[in-house]
Amino acid sequence: MITISRYFIKTSFLFIIMGMLCGVWQYGHIAFNWRAPSTLPMAHAHIILIGGIINMIIGVACWFFPRTKKGYRFYNPKIMWRLYWLINISTFGRFCIELLSGFMSNNIFLKIGFWFSIIQIGTLGIIIAQLWERVVSKGSFIRESTGETF
Repeated sequence: MITISRYFIKTSFLFIIMGMLCGVWQYGHIAFNWRAPSTLPMAHAHIILIGGIINMIIGVACWFFPRTKKGYRFYNPKIMWRLYWLINISTFGRFCIELLSGFMSNNIFLKIGFWFSIIQIGTLGIIIAQLWERVVSKGSFIRESTGETF
């Protein structure tokens, strides 16, 4: 397993733990009337889905689909490291901003959260472009052309 894969996967574990704690906070808010921001469900869903699940998928994709040929055009390990930091800083930043915006009714927090989400979308687009050609079949197209079905 390459290093970037381990980082994506371990970071996903941390974000899933944060999401689970957020879920406990949500449940405590309902069951025990704990104080919670109105944006807690949005922060909870976001940290689980983007921080946990998407990071896991990217980490497994980096590991499972190796570079296919010499002179590979799209994948650049230095860019992937920068994208790793960008996606995770923007994910954690958006999570914190979502919680703050629920406690403080200041519209500036929601605008900052919006820009964090734009950074996330752009970063995920570049990550997908980096990994796109790595997701290739290794012989299944030959078996399919002979009539084999899966």
